[in-house]
Amino acid sequence: MIRKIFGVLMKIEPPEKKNPDEKKEISEIFYQEKIFEILPIGPFDRAFLYLSKDELIVGDIVEIPFGKRSILGLVLGNAIDTDIELKYVSKRYKINIGKDYCDFLDWVASYTLIPRGNILKMILCEISVFHENKRVNFQKEENFGNVVPIELNEEQQIAYEALKKGGPRPYLLHGVTGSGKTEVYLSIVHDIFQQNKQILILLPEIALTEQLASRIEKYFGMKPLIWNSSITPKNRKIAWMKAVSGEKCVIIGARSALFLPFKNLGIIVVDEEHDASYKQEEGGFYNARDMAIVLGHIKKISIILSSATPSLESYINAINGKYGYVCIKSRFGIAKPVHIELIDMRQCKFEENFISPYLLDNIKETVGRGEQALIYLNRRGYSPVTLCKSCGNKLSCSNCSSWLVYHKNIGKAVCHYCGYKIDIPKKCGYCGSENSYIQFGPGIERIFEEISSRIHDAKIEQVSSDNISSEKSLIELRNRILNNEVNIIIGTQILAKGHHFPNITLVGVVDGDFGLNCADLRSAEKTYQLIQQVAGRAGRADKPGKILIQTFNPEHSLYSALVSNNVQNFINLETLSRKKNNLPPFTKFASVIISGTNRELTELTAKKLAASFPINGGIELFGPTPAPLFLLRGRTRWRILLKSSKKIAMSKFIKNWISSQKLPKNIKIQIDIDPITFL
Repeated sequence: MIRKIFGVLMKIEPPEKKNPDEKKEISEIFYQEKIFEILPIGPFDRAFLYLSKDELIVGDIVEIPFGKRSILGLVLGNAIDTDIELKYVSKRYKINIGKDYCDFLDWVASYTLIPRGNILKMILCEISVFHENKRVNFQKEENFGNVVPIELNEEQQIAYEALKKGGPRPYLLHGVTGSGKTEVYLSIVHDIFQQNKQILILLPEIALTEQLASRIEKYFGMKPLIWNSSITPKNRKIAWMKAVSGEKCVIIGARSALFLPFKNLGIIVVDEEHDASYKQEEGGFYNARDMAIVLGHIKKISIILSSATPSLESYINAINGKYGYVCIKSRFGIAKPVHIELIDMRQCKFEENFISPYLLDNIKETVGRGEQALIYLNRRGYSPVTLCKSCGNKLSCSNCSSWLVYHKNIGKAVCHYCGYKIDIPKKCGYCGSENSYIQFGPGIERIFEEISSRIHDAKIEQVSSDNISSEKSLIELRNRILNNEVNIIIGTQILAKGHHFPNITLVGVVDGDFGLNCADLRSAEKTYQLIQQVAGRAGRADKPGKILIQTFNPEHSLYSALVSNNVQNFINLETLSRKKNNLPPFTKFASVIISGTNRELTELTAKKLAASFPINGGIELFGPTPAPLFLLRGRTRWRILLKSSKKIAMSKFIKNWISSQKLPKNIKIQIDIDPITFL
């Protein structure tokens, strides 16, 4: 055998018989070394070959020399002999993520086209664990003593038994808001936890964490671990090490928690499975809900998808038998279905106000009875548009093709995409008119101002990501609401789902049409989900709930379904429409986003890329066209949309197509398989 080591070709032969110690030393070098395929952490899509004197196995984490630095790598397996010069593995860590996570990494990369090394970076996100000599001390499990058993009513018990008897597969747990879905899936989770397994519960919003954690403490007698952007570095390290250790635990996390390398995972729960927040769109596109189903298949465990308003994709998969389907049709306890009314804004005769007289009267009556009202508008700030009343010029962002949102609390117009902010100009930049800028349309700050001026004695709180900056501030707000220190809550979708406030009996939707007016194939579905979710905050205890929706389009089929409480009819109509028009989930979409700082070069690249598209009878190409959000953080953007049947391996086709093109260095290509937004 001849190998090139350190730049010198050497024929490896048994050494001459000198002394036993020297022979042993030489044989260790030449006879025990092996070649391994190792994937480096970072933007790499292939493995590299390295030598090691240690016996490495698939899933081992090692340190390798890479250029002039040392980085972490993942052992993928043995490699055949080669004549090229190879470097040695620097260090082997006592951590192995397991073959199943290697398979998961490979599947996610192949489907989403995210480089494998970047997915490895998500799995090994706590790099500090490898660079510190300090041993991580796990939190001791606290025993709270008086553990409260989970009590299920008859319908919940039936749902629990159905989930318990089924084998390892995905299940859609579909129940109306307030039906007690959480108690049902926690009963299953508790059973698996008692088998010394690890549990992962995914939530779409950090705001929902504290309430679920409290329930787990109550039912399990221990604190769950938390994984999201708000926790401390120390607690992130503890959660990561707990997952890789295989010790039993419950981890509540955001979408990135899916990539924690669990050694002993027993079940995954995806709560509010329909929520768009599960889609990652920065640094690579993936849907955590869909990837959870893949991980469950690889690990041969169950996945529970829980929602009061399931995504059409999950619902169709359940109805067709691909997923198990469990439905809870009644609200828990004595809570009754809410009463929904539409307010036809075309009939309201008022000029400057955004709250109709009928909604205002109902708010006053609710507060007068000592109950609480939730007023919902999914717009932060005071006004979404600031324009010149002389010429109509709108204030826009210099970095993004979006209007600036005026925030009266800070006195600035802000871009919600890049954070750019300015004072309102005293003179219009187009026509030169002075003091001519006015605010057009409402945000929650403006609704707060209007209600405060018309209901003087009420205690009113605004709730959005602007003033709820931490989990602590959300807990404080939640306690004030529960203690009836707040009469009226004016909020965005941060309060639309998951929260239980027994004294809220009125929900007012300021602009029910907001989501219906966008060019999105899922606009009706998303609007239905949001309204149903926010409506579910009312009447959750012994007092009846009432929902008032302000709309300029009361004839829409969505509202007919909501008012008649015939959700199935809406789902059937939406399914029929998608199928008739060959739209997802009956077909497959992929977006190719081309962006760059040079407008002409970006446009030229997009057109050349489209022209190079290989002829394929099963895949249609649309575009290229300027993206609706044409300028984002200083980069111009073009889009190409691909459409195919679900049987075609579109990811592989796109990878071969894009990799065959020579692209300018300053042009960025992003691939979004199964897009849910088209900005």
